[in-house]
Amino acid sequence: MSRIVKLNVGGKPFVTTVQTLAKDPNSMLAAMISGCLFVDFQPYEDGSFFIDRDGTYFRFILNYLRDGKLILPEGATFLTELKAEATFYRIQGILDEMELIKAFEESAILIDKDHKRVLKGWLPTDLEGEWRLLYRASRDGFAARPFHLRCDNKGPTVTIVKGSRGNIFGGFTEKSWTG
Repeated sequence: MSRIVKLNVGGKPFVTTVQTLAKDPNSMLAAMISGCLFVDFQPYEDGSFFIDRDGTYFRFILNYLRDGKLILPEGATFLTELKAEATFYRIQGILDEMELIKAFEESAILIDKDHKRVLKGWLPTDLEGEWRLLYRASRDGFAARPFHLRCDNKGPTVTIVKGSRGNIFGGFTEKSWTG
């Protein structure tokens, strides 16, 4: 059985195992329990280890380490704070998933996290810059002119279309649209 670890994160108690904290070997938590980060890191009288951070979002970090998936409540508005905590704890998997969430947050078509993950996996990894919604037919008009006004000369683009029967399809081009 794994050794139980009690944590006090900014006054909020958490109980987990050494195995869970070590799941991401590059994280601050793995370094902490291995003794690499805090050689003199000693538990308090109650047996808990204190981490001087706001514990509000630590449960998402701990659950990510447990399950390997970032699970957030619908309509979560605390992504900036969670990103700061994931950065502090050096949990790259959470940072990667949050990038995926941000990349498609304005899409009305790609609302399923698995679809977003698959799409992102198909695209070249060396694309620089932030993803942003350039054109939405329901907002900008269903004609070529508004499409090209918004999409020409913008660099690589992903085009996603939802057909009248609910099918989703699309394409990717590394070249800019030019009208």
